Amino acid sequence: MRVRAALATLIMLAGCSSAEDMPQRGASAPAEVERVAPDAAVKAAGDAPGRLQLSLPQLAYSYSLSYLLPNDGIPVVQDKHRLLCEEMGPARCQLLALERGVGTDRGGEALLKMRVATAEARRFQILLDHDVAEAGGRTENAKIATEEVSKQIVDTEARIRQRELLVARLTEALRTRAGTPPQLVAAERSVTEAQEELDRARSWLGELKGRVAMSDFEIRYGAIAPSATAQGLGVRLGEAVQGSGAVFLMGLDALLSLLIYLLPWLMLLALPVLAMRALRKQRESAGQG
Repeated sequence: MRVRAALATLIMLAGCSSAEDMPQRGASAPAEVERVAPDAAVKAAGDAPGRLQLSLPQLAYSYSLSYLLPNDGIPVVQDKHRLLCEEMGPARCQLLALERGVGTDRGGEALLKMRVATAEARRFQILLDHDVAEAGGRTENAKIATEEVSKQIVDTEARIRQRELLVARLTEALRTRAGTPPQLVAAERSVTEAQEELDRARSWLGELKGRVAMSDFEIRYGAIAPSATAQGLGVRLGEAVQGSGAVFLMGLDALLSLLIYLLPWLMLLALPVLAMRALRKQRESAGQG
């Protein structure tokens, strides 16, 4: 009876635990998570009297940079920055997105997104600025945003420890096969749910630590001024002529289509008019005779 009562208690605990929300991707961990303060600093303080160890905040950095360059320097500088990331290797720099567009005025825009190791993020930014300066460009805007994820990491680690303990207890209860068949079925379901929550918590913890270890870079490139060359002027005039001809043909097509649709109705309306004119001529000829 004691074993069965313990098994029922574990099942109830698993049901209550599964009702709690798990932190989703890109969102903060919920406030209902049990918060366990790290005791590593306390133990270290006890082992080394007179020393006070502080827990550094876990920060996720996001760099947003905007550069202005000569018209023909945008693709060159963008390629330099991409090669710089590739030379660092995927462990220290990862290319996420690359966009490049050139308009009719040859004043292009480009975008580059990367993820760089946080320990080398500042040096990486300096190298980016150096390449832009060498190409005759300048920095238009630079922004560094931080997000502290220490609390989310602590909460997620506490949830992982809780789920590991719950899974171990339920697994031991199933191994001993103590309890009624309905209780064993409920325990198996609780183990599955707790294991799924444990996997999600571990994945979320890995993502949080990855955001701390790697900083996001969003780099935008813009032209200092569009070039007014003879070639560019000729291209714009040619496009204007083509656009005017296209509009004229579209209008002519619409007019002809309208006449084709209205022609039967015009002929139908013209019959009474012609009949009246013929009758009038007959009367005039009869009066003269």
